[in-house]
Amino acid sequence: MGQEPIGFEEKRGSLRVDMEAERVRLDWINAQGVSCEDHAICLDLARKGVLLDFKAPFKVGDLLALTFNENTDKQNTIKGQVCRCTECSPYSFHIALQLV
Repeated sequence: MGQEPIGFEEKRGSLRVDMEAERVRLDWINAQGVSCEDHAICLDLARKGVLLDFKAPFKVGDLLALTFNENTDKQNTIKGQVCRCTECSPYSFHIALQLV
């Protein structure tokens, strides 16, 4: 952590996830029942939701697993349900997830 004041003591018991347009892994099962994996950009992470930028749309109600810090000792996976999907431009969709 390096930039904390002297005497700083971390009191959180859970992993801290810094989100500034970070790449995350998405896992889901498509309409044909096949497990899929791809990457997206996490735009915002709130207490009960996540906003992603992804290259394809999802349907409201779809379930996704998001993995932060993939292949590191800080890897963390959470699950969410699509509550909004908006096309921003061709091949760019903002997808809002409610964490479950």
